[in-house]
Amino acid sequence: MELPTVGQLITGEVVWHAEHNHQVGIVLREWVEHEDLLPRFVERVGQVVNRRVTKIAPIGFFVRIADCVEGLVPLTEPVADLAKSLREGQDTSVRIVAVDLERTRVVLAAEGVA
Repeated sequence: MELPTVGQLITGEVVWHAEHNHQVGIVLREWVEHEDLLPRFVERVGQVVNRRVTKIAPIGFFVRIADCVEGLVPLTEPVADLAKSLREGQDTSVRIVAVDLERTRVVLAAEGVA
């Protein structure tokens, strides 16, 4: 599931607001329905999957390993060369290294990179 684009109309529930700086926190129903997806990846640690790159960032690149579940391949020296050759939307092989349920994060490693 992709984040809404700027200007897109959405439906959600306001969960907080700060009048002094005009900020509003909103829960999107589509995301609430998928909160339980991450725990099933705990038992998949060590598995290699071939999935799509969704974003390339200064800290590494993100790969969608399932609907509504993305993981980060942290940028290290060996991964830097691979990251330069990757494009968003391209498939790549990654290994699921860790699942942090408390911080809702999945850590990945680029497969075949020393």
